[in-house]
Amino acid sequence: MTAVDGGSRAALLRRRRLAWWILVVLAIAARVAWAAWVAHAHPEAVRSGDTPQYLGPARALLDSGHFTLSPEDPTPMFLRTPGYPVLLAAILWVTDSVWSISPIQAASSALVVAATVLVGRRLAGVTAGLLAGAIVAFDPLQFALSGTILAEALTSFLLVCVVAAAVLAFARPPRDVRARHVLLLGTLLAFATMVRPTTYFFPLVAAVLLAVRYRRLTPRTIAVLLVALLLPSIVIVGGWQVRNHRTLDSWAVSASPGVTLYCYQGAEVEGLARGIGTRAARIELGCHPGGWDDLREHCPEWWPCDDPQRVAYGPGYDEMSRRGARIMLDHPVESAEVLVKGFGRGVLGPGSDTVGRFLHLDGSGILAGPLFLWNLALWTLATVGAVVGLRSRQRAAWAFVAALILYVLVVSSGAETGARFRTPLVPLLALFAALGARHLAQAWGARRAVRAGSTPG
Repeated sequence: MTAVDGGSRAALLRRRRLAWWILVVLAIAARVAWAAWVAHAHPEAVRSGDTPQYLGPARALLDSGHFTLSPEDPTPMFLRTPGYPVLLAAILWVTDSVWSISPIQAASSALVVAATVLVGRRLAGVTAGLLAGAIVAFDPLQFALSGTILAEALTSFLLVCVVAAAVLAFARPPRDVRARHVLLLGTLLAFATMVRPTTYFFPLVAAVLLAVRYRRLTPRTIAVLLVALLLPSIVIVGGWQVRNHRTLDSWAVSASPGVTLYCYQGAEVEGLARGIGTRAARIELGCHPGGWDDLREHCPEWWPCDDPQRVAYGPGYDEMSRRGARIMLDHPVESAEVLVKGFGRGVLGPGSDTVGRFLHLDGSGILAGPLFLWNLALWTLATVGAVVGLRSRQRAAWAFVAALILYVLVVSSGAETGARFRTPLVPLLALFAALGARHLAQAWGARRAVRAGSTPG
């Protein structure tokens, strides 16, 4: 190839990358513009039933410096972890406007795209990195949740940062591993847990992967790496649990897992096992018939219902966890059915309700078909990418990404699982999908070259 041909090819690549960046910038601009408009014209479209449980503590943090349910309610916050309310408080402190949250959050989603591109370039090359970023930029769930006042957008950013740190920790030869990279990984995992407690146990999974990856190092070196990985969770997440114990007499990181296990999973299983339906089971269990146990209106008989601050009764949430687990263990077949169905919805659910609400489309059913096809294409390419990645030289880093995806899907599975729970995993799936797409494109190009070479001149 001549120098002229090489220069022409380089110029073509630069134009393609410029076109890619223009498309991504337009996609992010569309997110911001829609979020700003819909938050003004239809504010209910950027909210869900969980939104007040984030906004109230955020305002309380600004007002009093304490995590309580709201400025008017001094009851200690326990249902949610503090990570997302801290972000909301920062936005409200700067803007003093709830309306501003949606466009600011949508604009910050560009960081998710950028982080995905950087990780993709490191693991699979420039082209795959750009493709992964484009998938995140145009993904419908990422589009909808970036402007909705929920924790998924922040969780997406933290999880892709976790993977970036994992690349530093896992993609190096054993002789080049550094404890500071593992410490960074552990710190980001702790921050992710403080936003959503889903990743509470994942540091243990990461510890196993780390021990396997560097099993040939000395026991002392492995011990140092494991301490660096687990110490941030012990300090940061453990510190929050100490607060909960001192304030609410519970060592749980939040009340949410207990509520989910009892009022959602347990009620669904109990309803199936006894044939009475979920609504009737929830009423019998003392939960709100709609699923959320508003303890100001519905209160289990074993709860101190006369206490004015009964929603701050930590041992009650611990008892919820025990009773919910007992229900599921007593009915293993029904429990397996609930969990498997939830896993299926988390993986294959189109997300038409979530996207339709953000688009302010009442007939969100028209979105189900295109969204399902998008999701199917994403998972198909990601499956191909997983096979390629786990057979590559970077298999340790790809194994970490696969383990994180599988862990979150399994832990999130249950009666209330839907496509929304998949949103934070989209950047990780995009990494696999981009690798899969690159592999298929290379295979197709190789076949074309073989056919061209075998054609008589």
